[in-house]
Amino acid sequence: MPQLILHGSPLSNLVRTCLLALNEKDVDFEHDPTVPQTPEALQRHPWGKIPTLTHGEILLHETLAIINYIDDSFSGRKLKPNNPSKLALMNKWLSIYLCYMDNPIIRVIVIQRLLSKSPDENLIKNTILDVEKPLKLLDECLEKSNYIADSEVSLADFLILPALDYLKMTNEGVQLLKDTSNINSWIDRMMARESSIIVFKPNN
Repeated sequence: MPQLILHGSPLSNLVRTCLLALNEKDVDFEHDPTVPQTPEALQRHPWGKIPTLTHGEILLHETLAIINYIDDSFSGRKLKPNNPSKLALMNKWLSIYLCYMDNPIIRVIVIQRLLSKSPDENLIKNTILDVEKPLKLLDECLEKSNYIADSEVSLADFLILPALDYLKMTNEGVQLLKDTSNINSWIDRMMARESSIIVFKPNN
């Protein structure tokens, strides 16, 4: 079988999602830590973004396509529920994250606080409410089960975890998460998994 290669900086939350899935499935893969907008990235993605995946003649971009391919193509425990209602719940949270959480959490709060030399305080302040609602819904969801879609971990957990790990590094994140006991317990459970220990180790 040809070598699977995941392309993208390990600092990217979405690359980390793919790394979690690969390690959870115990896939033999190579990691190419390319950054966005390089000539190499533009060859693999029309907009030069990461992550991308190559596997022989297969070239994939977009995180959901990649993690579904990983789950469907390799043996090991499935990362999607078999039950239709739980599968729908997983897909609902994949959509909620991409539509309502990724931009305010990562593209605004995390980037402004952790990367910007001159954070836009008004932008950050105005984004807080956009993050509060999905976090409230997620906390309510996690009151019912150990993981987002079921009693077992799924792709939804791997998509959301890296973003909340970064959010916790900001003062805004500390405040947003201080009363979300179910989310905090879930983060602890997720971080104790072998895949998380590998992906979130300090040198990554």
